[in-house]
Amino acid sequence: MNPFHIVTAIAQTRDLYPMKRSIKIRPLLVLVFLVSVLVLPVYAQDDAPTVSGINYDTVIDDAISNDAFFDWWRLQAAAGDMIVVTMTAQDGLLPLIGLLNPAGDLVATSPDGQINDTVQLQYTATENGPYTIVATRVDNRDGTSTGSYQLDVRRANQPEPTQNPYQAVTFVCEGHEVVTAATLEFAEDMPAEGESLSHRITVYGINGFQPVIYVEFHSTQDFQTCNTDADQTIGDTFTLPGEDTRTVTADDLNTVSQLTLSGAELMDVITLRIGSLDGAPGRYMALIEGFTINPDNDEDLFEMRVGPRAAADTALQVYMVAAENSRLDPFMEVLDDSGTTCDDAGRRGCEAVPSFDQAGATLNNSDGMTLIGDRSDAGLLLAPGTPDVVPVLLTSRNGGTHGGYVLVLIGELPG
Repeated sequence: MNPFHIVTAIAQTRDLYPMKRSIKIRPLLVLVFLVSVLVLPVYAQDDAPTVSGINYDTVIDDAISNDAFFDWWRLQAAAGDMIVVTMTAQDGLLPLIGLLNPAGDLVATSPDGQINDTVQLQYTATENGPYTIVATRVDNRDGTSTGSYQLDVRRANQPEPTQNPYQAVTFVCEGHEVVTAATLEFAEDMPAEGESLSHRITVYGINGFQPVIYVEFHSTQDFQTCNTDADQTIGDTFTLPGEDTRTVTADDLNTVSQLTLSGAELMDVITLRIGSLDGAPGRYMALIEGFTINPDNDEDLFEMRVGPRAAADTALQVYMVAAENSRLDPFMEVLDDSGTTCDDAGRRGCEAVPSFDQAGATLNNSDGMTLIGDRSDAGLLLAPGTPDVVPVLLTSRNGGTHGGYVLVLIGELPG
């Protein structure tokens, strides 16, 4: 089957460039017409093509007809983004996808699809700007197939975090010195238009640990804040793996800290640091809500570090726990030479990590959350010995489920 073609700078050079070099170029008349498909929107048809914006992690439905045999979907991308576009056809359509860079040049194309086929295009963006996804049919104007389609757009990689080779041993909060127990860095994907992302961080101290939450990010301006407040946590209950349930009372507020981040999608790389006020030793359990794996093959990348003092002889337990009513089957992988993976904490090669079954927490405030783990939740152990960055990838098992999850850290600051 013949693919569609594009003319580049035809008014100046008349040079013709096919989407596939193995296919002969069609007559000039057809090629000139197809420039209007890829470069100029067409509105004179009874059934006009769609020309609209689209975001990552978005699935849309539309149709190809004889009057409107292509649609334009504009995507804001950054250099280094691995753009993956999947087009699934129905009702007799032979699908085909093209991708234009910000200058309007064709930079990638999918294979020709068969009737009701699924085709995919992959491309790594070389510059920042609006890329145009062209959803069409095999043979474009000369094609005869029509039908509906579903378009799935995602980014196969996370934005590259700005990595700081050093981790603060201490930091200052409200005039007090705080000793770092753990540091976490991550960046959020852009949500669908009109949506916003938020994360609530709750840290429960045990055996004397006095939690402080420090957050730093860089967007339109640098921002840093620290938090020791926890008034909303009175009545919370939390359970560590294999231990009895604990309840937060008014007398315990110096052992809990809670902070909510709203608009996380605008914060670029977020640095989250957990520490103990005045270096008070003890254990802690941190819950970070608001993460989602969607679609099924979505991936979240976190860069984790055990605090320099804690790293000397204590490990950090990291759990990916499916949220309430989530269908997600969590899966974790350490992206280093070890290639450590975990499907179910406590079994299937993760025997060194205690199972999170029946562990969790219930938050008692007005928008409270109940998190009860089970045997399918994933967990990893960051062994003691180094405060260096450990990249950890969180996704679904075999890319087959989706849903919300809570990131749980359980660690210790030695005396």
